[in-house]
Amino acid sequence: MSSNGTVAKKYFPIFGALKSETTDLLDRDTDKAIKLSLREHAVPINQEECLLCKQMIDTESESMEVHVNMCLDSQLKDSTDSNTKTIDNSEMRIGDNNMAMAHNVLTDSSSITNTGCSDNSDNELLLDQCKQTSIASTPKRTLPSSWKSCHSYINESPNKVHIISPSVPQSENKTGDNKVPKKSYRMCPFYKRIKDTRFVVDAFSYGSISDCDGYFLSHYHSDHFMGLRSNWSHGTIYCSKITANLVKQELRVDSRYIHPLPMNQLYSIPNSNVSVGLIDANHCPGSVLFLFVIEKSDKTVIKHLHTGDFRATPRMCLHPLISQSYLQCLYLDTTYMKPEYSFPAQEECIRAVCDVVKQELEVKVSFLDKWIKPHREPITPVPNEPILNRSIFDRMMAPPVKYPLLIVVGTYTIGKERVFYNIAKTIQSKIYVTDIKKRILLCQENQELTSMLTNNPYEAQVHVISLREIRPDNMSKYHLDHQHKFQRLLAFKPTGWTYKSTKIETSDMKLSPLSHIITPPTDRTLHLSPSYHTNRIKIYSVPYSEHSSFRELASFIASLNIRQIIPTVNIQQVQEMAIYFRRWEEEKKAKAVAIVPYPNEDHW
Repeated sequence: MSSNGTVAKKYFPIFGALKSETTDLLDRDTDKAIKLSLREHAVPINQEECLLCKQMIDTESESMEVHVNMCLDSQLKDSTDSNTKTIDNSEMRIGDNNMAMAHNVLTDSSSITNTGCSDNSDNELLLDQCKQTSIASTPKRTLPSSWKSCHSYINESPNKVHIISPSVPQSENKTGDNKVPKKSYRMCPFYKRIKDTRFVVDAFSYGSISDCDGYFLSHYHSDHFMGLRSNWSHGTIYCSKITANLVKQELRVDSRYIHPLPMNQLYSIPNSNVSVGLIDANHCPGSVLFLFVIEKSDKTVIKHLHTGDFRATPRMCLHPLISQSYLQCLYLDTTYMKPEYSFPAQEECIRAVCDVVKQELEVKVSFLDKWIKPHREPITPVPNEPILNRSIFDRMMAPPVKYPLLIVVGTYTIGKERVFYNIAKTIQSKIYVTDIKKRILLCQENQELTSMLTNNPYEAQVHVISLREIRPDNMSKYHLDHQHKFQRLLAFKPTGWTYKSTKIETSDMKLSPLSHIITPPTDRTLHLSPSYHTNRIKIYSVPYSEHSSFRELASFIASLNIRQIIPTVNIQQVQEMAIYFRRWEEEKKAKAVAIVPYPNEDHW
């Protein structure tokens, strides 16, 4: 998708002020010069393919991660609306085929059974059931926009087998009568149901789910709370305290249905045989891993771990609730389960960003800027001295003045806070945020961060705006509206989608054994280069992600004793992922499972 070359008139509002119609000639000339610079000095546009809609996305004008989240949101909404209509038989067949294919891979005993595990009866039963399912040798290609709905239906043909649960009826309506509900909901897919329990995770768009005693929310991102509204009444919502604050404040859900759980300890769910432990997921504020501990009727205990969205760290594997545990099922965030996504650790990205900021602050003011700038800024009157008695020559010869640098950081509604927080601490600056953003940040109950916030854009060198607004046209306009205070603008766009390994590195990862994949690079220094720059504006794409990289996923799996892995993202690619899972499991059998060596507990 090519850029149309125009400068957008709309940009992220900072405080609603517009430039006066009496803008002087020099302002208009500067505006023209910057627009000309945008055309002459723009870096060639980079494009990447969206994993969901398969469109080529201009990553210079739109964040890939933002685009993917929008895809997920729109697909989920479209699917829910479309399911009120009659489902075409061919679509049902596609759904059966995809569900059976996914479950065949997920329950393959060769890929999910660890050394020393002898009880495979449940896997063998599932494999036998899946073998009875008729799967076309060359199934019709399913569009990415419909894969979620395809995985959510089960054909009632006598030749088909219920894969999710034989006891679950087609209707998820709990009314108990034979009337057709006003709104038809999709059936909750198997990877959102926690085995051996009556609980689901991040499954709010399926109405009132049958045989469900509680709904768990891993974090406050729209693709996970989709379907949760102010009129929610289907059951108790279990989540962290920060997520509970956001759900009550932003979604206005009745607090009677919200049950925040304590961190780092097991909590017994009332009227059940299940205890749940919450562990920081290192994704966004309030995000957690859920450890489900189930005591069966024969007093045996089994454990399932659901990661939600997470950035894997050694600290998680060392946690007392997980360390030395045998995990029956690992529900895994597989967003970046591809070798090309082996991006740097978060700490390395933050260090590189702060280094860029410090370097930019040391840039000398040019002689021309020094001459022009005094004409454009008001002169503070000196008592008993006429304003005009200082000549232009005197000002030109005055000592150099270090004009402020405006630093703009793109974020999501919640997430990426560590980037602007560390920048502000490095340069000892306040952080400007809008009232809406401030309200979100206050839910985190972080007193230090709260004390750094301001609603005055001229009190802070660090400004926080929407990630999708970090584009050359927007940043040019943003700088024009603040140039009387800030000489230059530095913008950061933190997202893992900006990083991809080279073809050689990717091929090496695909063919390498687990022991090689989990080995960190010898040189971990990250050097950032601007993806766009003019004399006054620079934009940096930072490979800062809040999802686990391919190498981190491998290290996490290698560090834990796991029987079965169930991907929760990119289910349509489950067969490709299963190849790695099988290979890694075979390698793990050769020696005792131990945590992968790490430089510190925050990253591998």
